[in-house]
Amino acid sequence: MPKKNTSSSKQSSQKAAAAVPLIDNSPVIQRRLFWILSIAAFLLFAPTIGHGFVLDDLAVIENNKFVQEGFGGIPDLFSTFYWKGFWDANAGLYRPLSMVMFAIEWAISPNNPALHHFVNVLLYALTIGLLFKFLLKLLPGYSVWVSFAVTLIFMAHPSHTEVVANIKSRDEILCFLFFLLTFLSLLKARSGKPIDLVKPALLFLACLLSKEAGIMYLPIFGLYFWMIKKETAFSAFRKLVPLIVIAGFWLILHQLVIHSDPTPPIQYTYHDNSLVACENGSRYATGIGILGRYLLETVAPFNLSYDYSYNQLPCLSFTSLPVITTLAAVILLGLVILKTRRSKPEIGFGILFFFISIALVTNIFSLIGTTYANRLIYAPSLGIILSVMLVLFTLFKAEQTSKWQSGAVLTSLVVGILFAVQTIQRNKVWESNTTLFTADLENSPNSARVQFNYGVVIMNAAGEGSSANRNQLQLAASSFKKAISIDSLDLNSFTNLGVVEYRLNQFDQSVLYTQKAIALNPKDTSLYGNLGDAYFALKDYQKTTNTLKRVTYWKNATSGHHKRYGISLFNLKRYEEAIAAFKKGLQKYPNDTEMASNLGNTYGAAAKYTEAGQTFEGIYNKDTLNTNALRLMIISYEQAGNRKKVAQYGPRLK
Repeated sequence: MPKKNTSSSKQSSQKAAAAVPLIDNSPVIQRRLFWILSIAAFLLFAPTIGHGFVLDDLAVIENNKFVQEGFGGIPDLFSTFYWKGFWDANAGLYRPLSMVMFAIEWAISPNNPALHHFVNVLLYALTIGLLFKFLLKLLPGYSVWVSFAVTLIFMAHPSHTEVVANIKSRDEILCFLFFLLTFLSLLKARSGKPIDLVKPALLFLACLLSKEAGIMYLPIFGLYFWMIKKETAFSAFRKLVPLIVIAGFWLILHQLVIHSDPTPPIQYTYHDNSLVACENGSRYATGIGILGRYLLETVAPFNLSYDYSYNQLPCLSFTSLPVITTLAAVILLGLVILKTRRSKPEIGFGILFFFISIALVTNIFSLIGTTYANRLIYAPSLGIILSVMLVLFTLFKAEQTSKWQSGAVLTSLVVGILFAVQTIQRNKVWESNTTLFTADLENSPNSARVQFNYGVVIMNAAGEGSSANRNQLQLAASSFKKAISIDSLDLNSFTNLGVVEYRLNQFDQSVLYTQKAIALNPKDTSLYGNLGDAYFALKDYQKTTNTLKRVTYWKNATSGHHKRYGISLFNLKRYEEAIAAFKKGLQKYPNDTEMASNLGNTYGAAAKYTEAGQTFEGIYNKDTLNTNALRLMIISYEQAGNRKKVAQYGPRLK
């Protein structure tokens, strides 16, 4: 019998075995990676726990009356629009969940930013762990290292610093966290089990109560079942019925809360969103350019800033390079979706995840309350990161191998480390308003708001009076002037520039800028006070009296306003009016010794010596160490011929 040739069959079997994906589904490795990522996320952002309240933290926490009521403020937080506890700015926002958490934390430890920051960091770490679990479910046919790489890059992404470091952005964290929980709950749902219908619906409601943009996750859920699971459109829709019902309930509740308040909806100006200043089709072109910028920031997060308002991102036309580049990128990504829709649909799913989840904030379809913000790519960035990592692992032929030593994993680690280093540096920037406003001046030099905020920081640091740092005041003035050069209608910069010029003893310039501020807002009473002070410093007493007269009738008039008004009348020799002015000031500020002395001097100048003596006597009786009042009282009584009073007080004058 001839000998059998087994070598060829053995080689064939080896080839067949080699073709079988070596997917590592070891629960031990998955569990270890879960904890590694979660702990790394916490440690990466732990330094922010020592930071203070920054930007909108003041509005939603530190100065929010409902939050400061603790548990007692929770009913109001559920029944009013987002900003109600701070100011009447009905922007159509209803996000009670994060606000309720802030109130509870305030009740536990009032005015303690560390507790709020700690919760943010903890929730972010939890989100990263859940994201890793979610990706394992989303990518069951891929190596565990693909999910690890995607989670790592997402975790360390520098643009996410604002979400974690700025307490106010907890709405972003919560919405994305509950999206992940909803998705995982949907994947575990069993047909015919009522609890498996209710649970994802309640989790999705929590997502919507965290932030309105959560509504865009609905089509993403459906896209997953249709695109990844290959279910029919009807089958995918049927799975989403509980979520659609709860979304309808949320929408009704949202509209009831927003429209039940008598405060009219806010009208955005170009100060809120610079696209308001874009005319006709330019607004849509600029929105497309903004979409491209978000896309670019996802893969290259450089020159990050807390603000991109007018005119950091100027209006664009459809022939602008950023718009053309964005449209080309969209077409290219569309071709990628078509190319991979059958072989690797997860790549297309990631791309569509990005475009769907970011659609509401691009300002293409409707204008929102901001031009552009790093925090707004928090959730959408997952889609692009997912797609890029899948392409990377595919190029290295490592998407279905358990070998972590692959070039794809090493590349991901390098990128993750580089991102983490940048995030660590970005964390420091968010320590306080001062550090933030100073650092981002370089990143958004064409933003009038950034220039203004930096000017305020420097102005406050310079101080007042004779000890004020003139170099810092000049630097503040320069920043305010830059803001005005960007936005010629920047009321706040004109106002503060008037104050700075006053402190620099440039009184004529102070008058000029304060007058421009008044022209922009003639109802601001404080501006007339500033203008009157500048006129007084210039010794233009006629203009001082004309300006400060109206100020003295307002509740916010200071003792200084009353005194300068009275002194100006005195210098104009309008003594009776000066007397009336000082009396009016003393009614509001009865313990102001300087004002009382001014009144006594005015009585003397008007030859009302008895009244002058009585005024100085009243000052002396309150402060027997005031020898100047004693001396003037004796002189006044001598002029009045009141020898009795002179004899009574004369011996006390040494």
